[in-house]
Amino acid sequence: MVKRILLYLVTVAMTAVSALAAEVEATLDRESVPAGIGAVLTLRISGSNAGKPEIPEVANLIVESRGRSQQIQIVNGQTTASVTYTFFVGSQTPGDYQVPAIDVMVGGQKFSTQPLKLKVLDSAAAQPPANTPQNPSGEETEDTGEKRFGFLTVELAANERKHAYVGEIAPVRIRAWLPADSRANLRSGIQPEGKAFTLHNVSGQPQQTQEIKDGKRYTVVTWFGGISATKAGKFPASLSVNATVAVRDTAALKQPRRRTGGPFDDLFDQLNTPMIQKDVTLKSDDHEIEVRPLPTEGRPDGFTGAVGEFKFESAGIPNNWKTGEPQQVSARLSGTGNFALLNAPALTPADAWKTYPGKDEFRAGDETSFSGSKAFQFSAVPRKGGAQEAALTFCYFDPAAAAYKTLTSPLTKIQVTGEDIVDVEPAIVPEVKEPEKKIQTLAAQRAELSPTGSLVPLVSRPLFSRLLVLSAGLCLFGPILGWLRRRRNDPQRRSAAAMEKATREALAAAGKCAADGDVPGFFAAARLAIQHRLGALWNQAPQAITLAEVAARIPGDSPVTRFFLEADRHEYNRHASDGISPQWHSLLDEALASLTPSSR
Repeated sequence: MVKRILLYLVTVAMTAVSALAAEVEATLDRESVPAGIGAVLTLRISGSNAGKPEIPEVANLIVESRGRSQQIQIVNGQTTASVTYTFFVGSQTPGDYQVPAIDVMVGGQKFSTQPLKLKVLDSAAAQPPANTPQNPSGEETEDTGEKRFGFLTVELAANERKHAYVGEIAPVRIRAWLPADSRANLRSGIQPEGKAFTLHNVSGQPQQTQEIKDGKRYTVVTWFGGISATKAGKFPASLSVNATVAVRDTAALKQPRRRTGGPFDDLFDQLNTPMIQKDVTLKSDDHEIEVRPLPTEGRPDGFTGAVGEFKFESAGIPNNWKTGEPQQVSARLSGTGNFALLNAPALTPADAWKTYPGKDEFRAGDETSFSGSKAFQFSAVPRKGGAQEAALTFCYFDPAAAAYKTLTSPLTKIQVTGEDIVDVEPAIVPEVKEPEKKIQTLAAQRAELSPTGSLVPLVSRPLFSRLLVLSAGLCLFGPILGWLRRRRNDPQRRSAAAMEKATREALAAAGKCAADGDVPGFFAAARLAIQHRLGALWNQAPQAITLAEVAARIPGDSPVTRFFLEADRHEYNRHASDGISPQWHSLLDEALASLTPSSR
C-alpha cells in the first residue's frame, strides 16, 4: 500500500511539472484579408504528450491545414520540445469572423487558446501582407538583394551569456532563413569563413520550423553546434553553407491571372507562379562574439584546461595496497563542456602516491557531444605504509559562474603494507685534491756546481721531434674537442633530439593502441607525434597546435591536414570501430614524411 501511494504521488508530481511547463498559443499573421485570401493561423504547443488540436466549425469560415513542424532544443543538457501547426483561415463572404478558442490536451490536462478576430473584406479591397512595407502604388516591394535567396544567423545557444571563454566549446544555434515559398537543396555542411573560431559537433539532422522575421515568413532550418577560440578578443562568427534555392518570380505575380471563382484563388495562383533557381552561398552577418581569457587569479595548480560544468559519477580506489606495487584506480566524470581537455583526476595527498598515465573513454550524452561522461583508468603506487585516507580531486573552470572549482571524491580509508619508499639521493663524489707542485730550484752559477750535460743541440735530439708532433696533435685535438663540446650543448640539436624522442614515444603509444584496437587512443597518440614535428618547425608548444592553425598554415589537401580532420572526427564522435584501418597508417606515414628535414 505504501509503494502504491508513493507511486501515485510521483505520478501526480510529474504531471504537475509537465503541466506547468506546457503552453499553448494561437496567432494570426494579419487582422483582415480580402475575400478568397487566407490568413496564416499558427498554433504553437510547448510540452510533452500533446494531442492533436481540433478547431471548431464557424459558418462561412474556411480552415485548411498546411502541416505541422516539431522543434527540439538542447541547451546545457535541458531538452524542450514544441509542435507548431499551420492553417489557412479565410472566407468567400465578407464580414467579421471570430476564430474560436482551440482546445488542446497536453500531458492529460486541457489547455485553451484565446479567441481571435478576423475581418474579411470585399475582394476588390487591397490588402497588403502583414508587417510588409508597401510602395506608393500599394503593391509589395520586390526583394532583389543578396538575401532574396536566404541567409544565415549565428548566436550563442545559452541566452543568459553573451560571451565565451578561451578553450570553451560554446554551444551555438545556426539558422538558415529560407523564403517560405521557396525550394532549397543544401549542397554542403556548415563551414567557417574566418580563422578566429573552430566549429565542432554540428548536429547531423537539422530542425525545420516556420517563423516570421522583419514582416516576412521564412522556413527556418536550425542546427546546433559548438565554437571554440584559442585567444581572447571580439571576433566575427562568420559561417556559410552552399545551397541551390528556387524562389518565386515576383515579376510574374504582377501579370493578370485567370480567376476560377473558387476559394483562395490568389493562394493557388501563387503556387503556380514560375520559380527562379540559383546556386548560392548563404552567409551569416558578421555577428561578433566576445571571447574572454581565463582568469589567472585563483587558478588552481592542478588546472589543465577543462572548461564546463562537471561532477563525479564514481571513484574507485582499492582498500588494500602494498608499497611499490601498482594497482588500478578508476573514476568517471559527467557534465557538459570540452571533454577533449579532461585529464584524469589526481590522487591526494600527492606526496603519498606515484601515478602513471592510463586510458580514458568518452560517452556522449547528446547528438552534439556537449554533454556526456568520461571514464578514466590509471595505475598508482603508494609511497608510504600504514592506515591512510585517499581521495580524487579534479579542477575545472565554470563559465557560468566565471570561477575555478575543485571537485573532491569521498575519502576512502585504505591500508598500505610494506615499508615507506625513500627516494635515494645521489652519492657525493669526494673532491680530488691536486698534487702539490715541486718548487723548481735555480741552476748553479758556477760550472763546477752544475750537472754536466750533452753538447748535442736540442733540435737535433729525437725527443724534440716527438715533442713537436705531440704539440701539433694537441693543437688539433683542442679545437676538435671544443667543437664536439659545442655540438653536444647546442640548444637546437638538443631540442631536435628531444623532439625525436617524444615523437618516437608517441608513435610507440599509437602502435600499442593499434594493436589493442583502441581507435581514439591511436588517433590521440598519432596526432601528438605530428604536433611534436610541427612544434619544432613552428617554434611553439606542440599541445597548443589545433586543427584551425594547421588549416591556416598548411594546404587543405596535405596529409597533415587530412589526418587532423580524421583525428578530430574520431575525438568528438567516438563511434565504435572494428579496428585500425590501413589507410590511417598510410596517412600517418605520409604526414610524418612530409615533415621530415629532407622534405623541407
